[in-house]
Amino acid sequence: MTMQVDLVGGYYDAGDNVKFGFPMAFTTTMLSWSVLEFGGLMKGELQNAREAIRWATDYLLKATAHTDTIYVQVCSLESLCILQFYTHCLEKP
Repeated sequence: MTMQVDLVGGYYDAGDNVKFGFPMAFTTTMLSWSVLEFGGLMKGELQNAREAIRWATDYLLKATAHTDTIYVQVCSLESLCILQFYTHCLEKP
């Protein structure tokens, strides 16, 4: 089934062009807590941190916009082909 969903935003994980929702949510939470705790010391970087948090949270909100649905692993067709290659074609240690 193909869904037409706007999932622009968020961050890719580990350079493999896949967005994993749960690690992104954890990382965004840690960044948010850091800003809460140390935002006063961040000076010129505080706005950059807020924008990074906003970029991730906007994506996470889009990934949960449909009732009873959450998109947790998102990639392009090209990325999916690469992942399948690594999963099925490379020797396992």
